[in-house]
Amino acid sequence: MKSRVARLKSISIEYCGVCNYRPMAASLALAIRAATGIQAELIHSREMGAFEVRADGRLIFSKGQSGRFPEETEILASIRSPEEG
Repeated sequence: MKSRVARLKSISIEYCGVCNYRPMAASLALAIRAATGIQAELIHSREMGAFEVRADGRLIFSKGQSGRFPEETEILASIRSPEEG
């Protein structure tokens, strides 16, 4: 079974610029790059409070849904987990 990282093409982090979440998004992007070699795209959102992480367009974390910010370890675990199906 291949890991998701082996097949992953893109990771994006959408963040609220008004809320000054860019530093947190940039820090997470650095952790992702260090762990996987993939450069995450940072996307400035116009949605207040936004902080969402997507892998190949699939939502893997949403601050709006969870009510909190992600831990680096949980994002990395989600990215590294085996492909489903």
